Amino acid sequence: MAGFKETPRQKMIGMMYLVLTALLALNVSKDILTAFVTVNKSMEETNANFKTKLDETYAKFDQQKSLSPDKVTEYWQKAQDAKKLSQDLVDYLRVVRNEVITATDRNVKSVQQADTTDLKDIASKDNFDAPTLYFLGTDVTKGKADEMIQKFAAFRTQMTGLVKTDDQAKLQLGLNTEGKFIDEYGKSQSWKEHYFNRTILAADLVLLNKFIAEIRNAEYDVVSRLYTYISATDFKFSEISAKVIPLRQYVFKGESFEAEVLVAAYDTTGSPKVMYRMGSEKWTGGTGTLVPGERGLVNLKIGTGGMNYGEQKYAGVIIIKNPQGIEEERPFSGSFVVQEPLAVISPDKVSVLYAGLNNPVSVSVPGVPASAIDLKLAGGNAKLVKGEKGQYLITPNDRTQVKLEVTASIGKEIRKMGERIFRVMPVPAPVAIVGGKKSMDAISTADLQRAQISAVLRDFLFDDVRYEVISFSIGATINGSFTDVAVVGNKVNADAVSRILNRVGARQLVTFSNIKVKGPDGVKAIDPVVLKTL
Repeated sequence: MAGFKETPRQKMIGMMYLVLTALLALNVSKDILTAFVTVNKSMEETNANFKTKLDETYAKFDQQKSLSPDKVTEYWQKAQDAKKLSQDLVDYLRVVRNEVITATDRNVKSVQQADTTDLKDIASKDNFDAPTLYFLGTDVTKGKADEMIQKFAAFRTQMTGLVKTDDQAKLQLGLNTEGKFIDEYGKSQSWKEHYFNRTILAADLVLLNKFIAEIRNAEYDVVSRLYTYISATDFKFSEISAKVIPLRQYVFKGESFEAEVLVAAYDTTGSPKVMYRMGSEKWTGGTGTLVPGERGLVNLKIGTGGMNYGEQKYAGVIIIKNPQGIEEERPFSGSFVVQEPLAVISPDKVSVLYAGLNNPVSVSVPGVPASAIDLKLAGGNAKLVKGEKGQYLITPNDRTQVKLEVTASIGKEIRKMGERIFRVMPVPAPVAIVGGKKSMDAISTADLQRAQISAVLRDFLFDDVRYEVISFSIGATINGSFTDVAVVGNKVNADAVSRILNRVGARQLVTFSNIKVKGPDGVKAIDPVVLKTL
């Protein structure tokens, strides 16, 4: 922000203003209304980009306030004031936009509808009578432009008061309503006449977006200046604390524990040193293992070959030079876990795998990212498909057992982490349902004649497993002898109706047998269903 020269974005906005002014000076016809729509769209995009840039600056302010609230809060609060002043004026101009659209276009019934209506969709965008009346008023009533002049002046005054006196004259606030304005014939005009006298609605909406861009530009100028008032020396920390950043909390026996030990908020080109001792929760002075460092940090590496399994505690001190060149010590402590290589293989549904189904299985190794883990089929006849984040699908092709093996890439080495054997079970046979009735239920002959047979898996954990009935037989005792009819599909056919169902009486048993179903594990026969007629 040095010198506060115009940025490329500000130069682009200035060019767009020139285009807008040129358009306003023309007797615009409907043939060039599309130009206004294009300029308006560009202005809206520019305003959105301004808002994004402002949000980044406010985020920086928030971060610095959290680090040093005593020294930053004053400027942070002024930045919040600038944010509110700007947003309030932008919201006001949005209301003005919606009101002038509603006053001009009879197809727009309310300001709520106007708020969601794009310029290209407004039918009366070439109307200038209603907008002129809205902004300039009449001989006895004031128009909206007079109110806008007051609000713009108040905004400029309040925003100017937020920065230091020496910087106030350098601000680029825009929204100047007191300059010299002339018409196309060189005649002097007021600000409101210059911008709103007999201008079409399309031009007015572009102009309102121009004002919003000036507001955002003013906001950015003020907030950026406020941010520059925070010097580098304002961010001295009252305390310096050591931080330990382990690369992994879990370490396998035989590996080395690695961590970065650094000083938070301390910037130096010197080389710190670390001394540490194992088995201590707190550094109490004395000597320890010395580890040199450079550029403000030390790579702490502790071998685990002779350690027991379980939690291992350590404490140490980092030795740094302060700005006066005097060595200072800052203590630290931490812990890590030494463990046996361990893999966790867990089926997502049940403790067995089902033949013919895609069984989801999750695999993880504590302390090892999923991207470094691999699962392999070590025995059995199955298909294995790798998914994301440690997820796998295993599809056994028969009913034998399946053996899985887990490996992990640790450093440059691939290590076996564990294995597990799963039993493979057949999918339970489904239960047949006829016309919504289970075996030994009562049903009318009319319902039987249009009945459909379905196969249902009860209390099975795989919700997406479906079976289709492909054939069955329907039979009953007719005139003292048992008669049955074979049916293909899952619905009672006309032959079964005429030969069986039209000839059975009340309280008679009807049997659905030889039911065959097709599912993910192939074709199988299921138990018959016996129903009693009403």
